[in-house]
Amino acid sequence: MTEQDFVEKMNPSPTFWNDATKYASISKDEAFVEEVAYMMVTLHRTGA
Repeated sequence: MTEQDFVEKMNPSPTFWNDATKYASISKDEAFVEEVAYMMVTLHRTGA
């Protein structure tokens, strides 16, 4: 099993992250953008 297959099986529809990324890129809601950035950095650092 490749890494891509594993990721697709573990998360078949990553709608939250897709939606959050789109919203954060066009939003003026700084608090939301900061929270999403914090979550993404934390997940990256922990290897999640």
